[in-house]
Amino acid sequence: MKIRIHIAPFKFLLVALALLSAACGPRPYERPAPDEGRTVVVWISIDGIRPDYIARGNTPFFDRMMSEGAYSLAHVPIFPSLTFPSHVSQATGTTVDRHGVPLNSFHDMEAERSFFYPGSPRLLGAEPIWNTAQRQGRRTAVFDWVMSYKQDGDAAASYFNESFDGSLRDRDRIRPILNAWRNDRDRRPLQLLMGYMILPDQVGHEFGPESPEVVYATEQSDADMDWLVEQAIRIFERRMSPEDELIIMVTSDHGMSEVHTMVNPRVLTGISTDEDRNGEIVLMTSGNIGHIFLYGITDEIERAARKEAILETTRQHSFAQVYTRDELPTQWGYAHPTRVGDIVIVMETGYTFGRRARGISDTPEEAEGPLGMHGYDPATNPEMNGIFLVWRYRNPIGGIDLGPVYGLQMHATVARLLDITPAPTSFHKPVMGF
Repeated sequence: MKIRIHIAPFKFLLVALALLSAACGPRPYERPAPDEGRTVVVWISIDGIRPDYIARGNTPFFDRMMSEGAYSLAHVPIFPSLTFPSHVSQATGTTVDRHGVPLNSFHDMEAERSFFYPGSPRLLGAEPIWNTAQRQGRRTAVFDWVMSYKQDGDAAASYFNESFDGSLRDRDRIRPILNAWRNDRDRRPLQLLMGYMILPDQVGHEFGPESPEVVYATEQSDADMDWLVEQAIRIFERRMSPEDELIIMVTSDHGMSEVHTMVNPRVLTGISTDEDRNGEIVLMTSGNIGHIFLYGITDEIERAARKEAILETTRQHSFAQVYTRDELPTQWGYAHPTRVGDIVIVMETGYTFGRRARGISDTPEEAEGPLGMHGYDPATNPEMNGIFLVWRYRNPIGGIDLGPVYGLQMHATVARLLDITPAPTSFHKPVMGF
């Protein structure tokens, strides 16, 4: 894994003194003086944990977080409940129409190109919490969070990855958080450390949300978090002061539903392979969501006719809701002007797109597709809900059930914990009660 360290420029004299000091041998870390107590937030996103996974398994660490901390087992994601849009909404406190990440892989009409599982934060249309905190003097380290790679600019996080390494086990994926914190030598402490774990999502897709395998994956996540927090407390004790506070925050980006039908998007819409291949029509799908862009058809009359034909063909199937961009429900906050298609397809729970489906549809087994999927509207499918757990070192919160909380509240919640101002574009209502 490549780790890039972003360090603000130093004056020549300070650089010279630092080099001279290094030449004379290592110097022990000097604990910074407290200034009325500071908060360190360690925020870990565990992809795809549905709340009932915890109750079904042996998860002593998560149980402890709930009994001693504060929790919600109804953490409601945005629409669509896909990994990239949901993570970006949590980090920025904004919906898709503002942050501009509508699918895991998406097309941009203005740029005239598609982005496949992008990592660059330059594509974000809203400020993520790691930049908001860094800009206000709270140093941050963010590893493997969606679209946090290769940062630049004055508000870049102090530590971040260059790219995503899909081969890592989760414990190795979160280990750099501890290494960065342990080895950091800046006199200003790191106060926001963010990480990501993926195992429950991978297993949920492969085996389905009702499988025993997702329970085993959740138990592994529980053990990995227990290990992380044990190490984090040791570092916190060594680096921080008695007046300071450590907050552990665990969230998931979405839940998971069983898949029973794989749908071929070209057959569903009547779009030919040549139209797709030649760029006349751009077809992008993630999970149960499909976007169709028609701007490659330059003749306006022809484009309008083709659009009506696609709408008519797709609307013949009751499992698929079909919208033009202007018809999208306003409560979704989804109608981004350049990254949401001229036509948007949203399929019912249990259906997901898969181009290997023969004919219009196949079973997941026949189409070699996933047995679990997300992306469905959480307003109609509570299986999309995730978890929100908060635990405080030294001073237990007391086992408070927070009730429903929302992904859009995460940015403001971390800002409140760090005593900073949320980004101007974010949803400003934090989770309260702890």
